[in-house]
Amino acid sequence: MSKDFRNFIAQLKLEAIALATLMIVLTYESPYSLWWLLITFLAFDVGAIGYLYNTKIGAYTYNFMHNYTVPTLLIVFGIVFSHDLTALIGYCWTFHISIDRALGFGLKHKHSFHETHMGKIGKK
Repeated sequence: MSKDFRNFIAQLKLEAIALATLMIVLTYESPYSLWWLLITFLAFDVGAIGYLYNTKIGAYTYNFMHNYTVPTLLIVFGIVFSHDLTALIGYCWTFHISIDRALGFGLKHKHSFHETHMGKIGKK
């Protein structure tokens, strides 16, 4: 792995930590307990179930659940329409994705669970 790529990954991880921190603050400012971030944490890994079929379907379902688009829309909807529960789901989902990215788990390539946009994961 080149030095430039390592620096790029370090920047992505730093962004993820900043975003996870923002989700903690937004949840704290909501009417809900911070515990919801931990209670729901593993729920967003349901997308990995596609790997029971094959790696292509698994990558698609995993990447859908680990993409910021839907949770961001939930946050916007929840804030704009004062629907706190919808915003909370977005906060929890974004927190999950951000922690995964901070740990180096990226979006999956369709040919292998261990190949991600942030490099290889698992044993080297």
